[in-house]
Amino acid sequence: MKSLIEKALKVCDAAELYERRVFSTSVAMLMGELNGIDGEKKTEISIRIIKDGKMGAAIATDIEDESLIDRALISLTQQGTTAEPFEVHEPAKVLSYSEAVVDLSTADLVHQIEALNERILQLDGQVKFGIEVNKTLTEIYMENSSGFSGSYKKSIYELGIFTLNDKGFYNASLEKVGCEISDITDSELIALLEKHKLEQHPVSLENEKLPVILSGSVMGAMMLRVLGGVNGGNVLKHISPVENRMGEKVFSENITIRDDATYAYGVNTMAFDDEGTTAQNTVIYEKGVLKSFLLSQSQAKKLGLKPTGNAIKRALFSKEIEDAPTVFESNMIVEGNCISDEGLIRSIKRGLLITGVMGAHTGNIIQGEFSLNVSSGFLIEDGKMVGKVKGAMIAGNVYELFNDIEAIGTELEPMRGIFYHLGYSPMVKFGGVNIVGK
Repeated sequence: MKSLIEKALKVCDAAELYERRVFSTSVAMLMGELNGIDGEKKTEISIRIIKDGKMGAAIATDIEDESLIDRALISLTQQGTTAEPFEVHEPAKVLSYSEAVVDLSTADLVHQIEALNERILQLDGQVKFGIEVNKTLTEIYMENSSGFSGSYKKSIYELGIFTLNDKGFYNASLEKVGCEISDITDSELIALLEKHKLEQHPVSLENEKLPVILSGSVMGAMMLRVLGGVNGGNVLKHISPVENRMGEKVFSENITIRDDATYAYGVNTMAFDDEGTTAQNTVIYEKGVLKSFLLSQSQAKKLGLKPTGNAIKRALFSKEIEDAPTVFESNMIVEGNCISDEGLIRSIKRGLLITGVMGAHTGNIIQGEFSLNVSSGFLIEDGKMVGKVKGAMIAGNVYELFNDIEAIGTELEPMRGIFYHLGYSPMVKFGGVNIVGK
């Protein structure tokens, strides 16, 4: 890497080299039959150079590809914005790698799926279901001409189960994801099968306002809207609804939200972001009070603040090496006034538990608006789930909704936004949510 930077410095003022190696294996089973064993191995190289105040970039799959420099120079001629100089930060020491995951062979993954398949069949021999397990190993190397040099390894283990209704559509699901091997307990399997059976008791709702519990996974759709408000780019464009509310109470005191890139064995744990900024734990909302925005290096300078280590090579629908570092979350962690998950459900006279939604990417996300189809929801009556909701939507604004938080559960689930994991959240109970029914 150093030699390529040295060559680049002969024709430019500063250079940065980024290398990512990815090795993945996935195994899938559907109704007791293996229906997919896939693997991927790739190396990705990205160079960014600065010359005469402008930045150019190019990508390759081989560190020996010296055309990277020429192509980056051509890219530079098309840029009109002023480039920020590369900085030097110290990588954080994080727990993002498990030798146990590394040692898993494809045969081990198959065995795990087969064993889980047998456990489910022993609990219910009639249910139709699928199981997926994925192992991904990532190595990140980064160096720049200012003196930064860092690397870290990451392992990811994903395990998911989904059940199918009589028409073959997804019904209930359960997912575990992190840097370590995860297991699914019998009690979790029993709860999954109970939700699956509620398909036999369909429920229709009117247009009404009801207490609602959002599962940890569904909270990802709401976190997209929270992130839209604290994204440094939106603050600088003056389109964030919380631009001038630093230090004010924006949400209920029953919720704290932080972005923790140092979270032990988290799905997005890292030693530094894709600009080389040290990974950190940033409290965004503390008991409802806005404490911080998420900022890249250039955004932080413009706002007179410090970068938060959230510049990631990602776009809304992709995560590729050619994506310029842009502000995204690491591990969003939702915390607050906790009672047991069972206690949350028992506390509702009549309301909903929502475990799946569609349309997370629609609406004015930055302003906090949402209108989501309930793909998986359950009517609660007298503290018990009694049926599966059909044909309903929830609508509103996160800045109103998050002022109506009554309590938060205890069991963390991985949150999904659109295609990517955002972090972890427990169930969250809201006092009243607008339901669009028949």
